[in-house]
Amino acid sequence: METKFKILVLFYSFTGHTAELAKYIAEGAEEIEGAQVEIKQVPELLPDSFFESKLELKKTKEVFADVPVANLEDLTSADGVAFGTPVHFGSFASQLKQFIDQLSPVFIKGTMVGKPAAFFCSAGSMHGGEEAALISTMIPLLNLGMIPIGVPYPVQGEGSDFDAGSPYGAVYVSGHKGNQQLSDGDKKIARILGKRLAAMSKVIKYGCISFPECQFLSAKYD
Repeated sequence: METKFKILVLFYSFTGHTAELAKYIAEGAEEIEGAQVEIKQVPELLPDSFFESKLELKKTKEVFADVPVANLEDLTSADGVAFGTPVHFGSFASQLKQFIDQLSPVFIKGTMVGKPAAFFCSAGSMHGGEEAALISTMIPLLNLGMIPIGVPYPVQGEGSDFDAGSPYGAVYVSGHKGNQQLSDGDKKIARILGKRLAAMSKVIKYGCISFPECQFLSAKYD
C-alpha cells in the first residue's frame, strides 16, 4: 500500500533565525516513512531598497534566498503544514498574515479542513511574546478548519531539554544581538514537532492501519 503524503514547512524570516529553525522541523518530518517534505518561504513585502541600506540584513537574507517562494497551490496540496514566523510585537509577521489573508476561496471550499498544522517562531528574548505569536498564528488556521499540533511536555522526555520550546510549538530565542545559537534542546523540540506533524498527517490521510506513528503520537519521545 502506497502511503506517500506531503508536508510543507512554510515560513517568513527577517534575520534568518526562523529559516534556521525550519530546517529542523523538516528533519523531524522526514523521519516518518512516506513523508515528502518541502521547505518554502512566503513572499517578502518589503521592497529591495529597504535591505540595500541595511547590509547585515541583506547578507542574512542571501543565506536563504535559494529557498523557493510558496504559492497557494503549495499550501492547498499539502497534507500537513508547519507555519513559522519571527515574533513581531507579540504576534506573527505581516508577511505571513498577508499570505494567509489570500485564503478566502480556500476557506469557502473547505480545502484545508481536517489538515494538521504546526507552529514555530523565533524571538530576540525569552518572554518576548513567543507563545502569544504562536497562538495568534493558530487563530486563522483554526478558522480554516486545520488541526493544531503541539509539543506537550510529556512527549519531550526528561532532563534539561524539558524547558525548550513550548507546548504550542518550537521556539528559537536568538538574543537581542541575534548571536545566540540554537541549543540541542531547541533542535530536539523542533524535530519532535515536525515528526508529530508528519505522523498526524499520515494517520489522517490513510487511517491508523497499525502504523507505528499512531503509537508515537501518544508516547514519550525516545
